[in-house]
Amino acid sequence: MEAVLEDNQIVELFRSGSDSALNELRKKYGAQMQRIAESILADKRDAEECLNDAYLGAWKNIPVAAPENLKAYLLRMTRYCAFMRLRSNLAQKRGGQVLTTSYEELSECIPDRRRSESEQDSKLKEQIEDFLRDLSKEKRAIFLGRFWFLYSVTEIAERLGRNEKYVSNQLYYLKKQFKKHLGRKEG
Repeated sequence: MEAVLEDNQIVELFRSGSDSALNELRKKYGAQMQRIAESILADKRDAEECLNDAYLGAWKNIPVAAPENLKAYLLRMTRYCAFMRLRSNLAQKRGGQVLTTSYEELSECIPDRRRSESEQDSKLKEQIEDFLRDLSKEKRAIFLGRFWFLYSVTEIAERLGRNEKYVSNQLYYLKKQFKKHLGRKEG
């Protein structure tokens, strides 16, 4: 079995311009990045192009950015690339069926964009972090599994060794808690 490098070693490979940086990145995080891209996009080819965009972004940005949390940085970049491709596909009427269920579920909790995006994004990020900090490990795994990693209820149940009804109920209550945490009135 081939050894997997630590994140700081991978970042150093990027900084030195080593060709092996992308191979190490793929080895360590490629499957998770692909899973996210495929969850957002309906087309496997689009997901592959999205991954290539994310790898290119990593190649260009990691030497400069030197992210503290490489995994979070890469998954966020992948999600961004996937949503940009999805937006492009929908604009070109190539969309079709797209898995947006988890975002539709959460959209009722997230405030409108009345202030500048960066100000609101920063505030929302703090509110989400505060919300997650107060959850048990299992509830945090359920919330992040559904709304960050885009796992289905079935996948979350399997990962946690719980039944689907339990996970569905937890998601229902977590969304209510999140909405309350954000200070929104239930509609």
